[in-house]
Amino acid sequence: MPVAAAADSRARAIDQFYHTAWTVREGAPGQVTALAQTSDGYLWLGTQTGLYRFDGVTFEHYRPREGGDFLASSVASLYAPPSGGLWVGFRYGVASFVEGDRATHYAASSGLPTATIYAIGGTPDGRIWAATFNGLARLDGQRWSLVGASMGLPGNRARNLSVDREGRLWVATDQALAWLPRNGAHFELATHAVGRVNRIAEAPDGSIWVAEADGGVRPAWAGDSPPEDHGPSLNLSSAGLLFDRDGALWMPTLGDGIRRVPRVSDLPRAQIEASGTAAQRFIERDGLSSDYLSAVIQDREGSIWVGGSRGLDRFRVSRLLPAPLSPGASDFALVAAKGHGVWVGTKNRPLTRVDATRVQPGDFPEAITAASRDREATWLAGPHGVWRLKDGMPERFASLPAEDYTGVQAIVGDGKGGAWLSINRPGIYHYTEGAWVYDPMPAIANDPAPLVLMGDSRGRLWMGFARNTIVIRDAGHDTQLGPSDGLAVGNVTALLENSDAVWVGGELGIGVVVGRQARTIVTRGEPLRGVSGLVRDARGDFWANTAQGVARIGAAHMARALQDSAYRPPVTLFDSLDGLPGTPAQFRPLPTAVVADDGRLWFATTSGVVSIDPADVPRNPLPPPVSIRSITTDAGNWPVAATVDLPAHTERLRIGYTATSLAMPERVRFRYRMEGIDTRWRDAGTEREAVYTDPPPGHYRFRVTAANEDGVWNEEGASVTIVVAPTFFQTPWFVLICMLLAFAALWLSFYVRMRRMEAQLRARLHERHAERERIARELHDTLLQSIQGLMMRFQAIANRVPADQPLRIAMEGALDRAEEALVEARDRVRDLRGHAGESFALDVALVELARVYATEHTVPVLVHAAIDMRDMDPLARDELYGIAREAVHNAIAHAEASRIDVVIETEGTELVLRVRDDGRGIDDAVLRGGGRAGHWGLRGIQERAQAIGGTAAFASRVEGGTEVIVRAAVDRVFPSRARWWRRWYG
Repeated sequence: MPVAAAADSRARAIDQFYHTAWTVREGAPGQVTALAQTSDGYLWLGTQTGLYRFDGVTFEHYRPREGGDFLASSVASLYAPPSGGLWVGFRYGVASFVEGDRATHYAASSGLPTATIYAIGGTPDGRIWAATFNGLARLDGQRWSLVGASMGLPGNRARNLSVDREGRLWVATDQALAWLPRNGAHFELATHAVGRVNRIAEAPDGSIWVAEADGGVRPAWAGDSPPEDHGPSLNLSSAGLLFDRDGALWMPTLGDGIRRVPRVSDLPRAQIEASGTAAQRFIERDGLSSDYLSAVIQDREGSIWVGGSRGLDRFRVSRLLPAPLSPGASDFALVAAKGHGVWVGTKNRPLTRVDATRVQPGDFPEAITAASRDREATWLAGPHGVWRLKDGMPERFASLPAEDYTGVQAIVGDGKGGAWLSINRPGIYHYTEGAWVYDPMPAIANDPAPLVLMGDSRGRLWMGFARNTIVIRDAGHDTQLGPSDGLAVGNVTALLENSDAVWVGGELGIGVVVGRQARTIVTRGEPLRGVSGLVRDARGDFWANTAQGVARIGAAHMARALQDSAYRPPVTLFDSLDGLPGTPAQFRPLPTAVVADDGRLWFATTSGVVSIDPADVPRNPLPPPVSIRSITTDAGNWPVAATVDLPAHTERLRIGYTATSLAMPERVRFRYRMEGIDTRWRDAGTEREAVYTDPPPGHYRFRVTAANEDGVWNEEGASVTIVVAPTFFQTPWFVLICMLLAFAALWLSFYVRMRRMEAQLRARLHERHAERERIARELHDTLLQSIQGLMMRFQAIANRVPADQPLRIAMEGALDRAEEALVEARDRVRDLRGHAGESFALDVALVELARVYATEHTVPVLVHAAIDMRDMDPLARDELYGIAREAVHNAIAHAEASRIDVVIETEGTELVLRVRDDGRGIDDAVLRGGGRAGHWGLRGIQERAQAIGGTAAFASRVEGGTEVIVRAAVDRVFPSRARWWRRWYG
């Protein structure tokens, strides 16, 4: 399997691993008796109080949802088959197989011996074996049976078992250590000279090692070669055995912490005492959760897990390797040593040479607060003077130039055998020609003491000051750079030359100086702060010691940022999770980062020194398994299944998920998406819960993916289908009903509006009729009565004139014309007062009208009605009656007609009223003008037709006469005959 560590971890001491402890205070269970990791990445903990699983963040007390609860609680053994699932062995003869949320239980009824199950294992042929107090048991189908004696295995008890990489089953009994060949049917004895074996492990070379209950760890079988050729016997009492992937042996103990032997095969063949140097020791005083340990495994990412009486511990290879310095050291001044490693000087410990895994303490007791190395010498400076290293030993160079100083800040050689020195007082000192020369540097007013010094390849001296100031001294000439030149890094605490550019580190980030111009390099994400060390590795990548941690920026990215001021290079950050202790010093000793001759990078912090090989950075290539753990709403918790049905009124939906990357779970990143709600992936960062408020009803698919600490994504991730039921008012039927009701309400409002408008129209018509009747009354009671009286007086006067007199004839003619005018006036009054709708249907009224006209004017008026008019609208009846009466009157008065026909019929959906005569017709000019001047008959006909929604047309017929044609909708004239929707509209 791929592993997280790129280098051989055996080069590290046990205290150089990144160690994390989880105790009961952090939620871990106590009394851990067994550990296993299943194929889904979960770490399982068997305890005396039940079964737990751990995703790197949360401990969960596991109880199956299907198959019933466990038949026992005290777990004795765990086995995770490669195909998935977990076997759990309990005390007193109970075993269970766990797969997802379902558990299958086995007890005495299934043939399992009623005794403690010490170990469970599976062979490549698919058989499951159990080592019990009553012997070796095998599962056949759903039945267990004891098979030890029948397969040639001696002994009455099986204390432990293990399966090696060749598929052999190893079993330790109370009498022997034996192995069963792959697909074999009979055991073979490994040796009879064994004690009470309680643990079995396979070494990387294939040899089998055992831990004996009476004390001692040793190889017990090595095929055809003697076991002792594969390692010595270790006089150690061990409660477990584990050879990690690099071959180191880990041994938990019952009361003495954890022991580790990095290279067992390299140990002397003689027996090794427990107090010797062979076994490294890590105990509770070093941070272990407990000294009483009983289980150890290595997970798929390479971390070592140890379980004990008080919790759980993890040891993993960190990217940053801590230097094994003596405790209590502080204020580390670093300088590269020749060949490999670095010299570390402190204020309170002797000068020490440190390699990746080794320390060479020296006997030089002086405190060192500044160091540097050039082509000529390695310089060291402290409270009591300046030294140069010669053949690995400090040689006094000079005393300090002042006695009342408060600290040496920086030192660098001048390339001519002398040195430049900065102490915490104004100015700078130059040792030349056997003496110190003081330069007060009056041009630097803000802070006259440089914090950092660097000599470049052109022989210039670079001095970095506080508050954005750099001074470049070249052959006695000083060039000052500041904020006006683009320098904006705050206090200058690091300088690095690279070709024609000088990179600058400060409290506000990283800058670069090219020529006389400076600018800041803005990185992606959080800006870098507190940069106190800058180096480049062999590949050209930049490394910075910052307040956030050790930052790496690729060479190509930095080159692009140098050319494009808008480009933001990405940063890889190594922080406390990678093994970085403390934070880098901000003032002294400086610099805090150096490159060793072997290419290894070293960084100093306030709490220690770490190193990293930039060509061999450990990387985790395994995508983390992702799973959905919980689905919760305001109504409660719902079992996680392929499809989860949620009730209506789901107001708040919480989906818990996790990824089982156990190396650095703190850096696992998630993204999720609810298909049907989210239009894109949501970046959840390290959050392990998605929350949706008031999800609408529907079918959704929730997907979540995760990436490990190195950005390796599990693109498949995990998913679940969520079905949110609708409420009754969210169903399509309810929406349809609401739409129908809304349409009905709109329809009703429109109907009411139309009825109201119709009522208003009727009121106006009634007002008009009332006004016409009033006018008719006034005309009849005043004008006509007065004219009648005048005619009677005039007739009386005419009667006095003799009949044969011309005057009498003239007066009679005038009276005749007055009589005609009076008749016509009475007809007009009758028209005003006439209302055919009060008593008669339209056809009856027209017949009566024809009779009256025929009697008075001797002109036959023939009425032909082809339809039933009993349910005609009264207003429409009045208007049609008025139109017919006006047309008949006009024909009698003006057309000199001898016959008038009035016809009412239907044509399609229209009612047609025709009034035609055989008179002299109407002039075209009169038709175009809408009637004669001063006459309103034709216009009145048109207005009456429009009042009932119809039209009126006038035409002179070819055979002579005039025809008036009025058309109106039948639905308008006869509302009761209209279709139901037309009746609604009115």
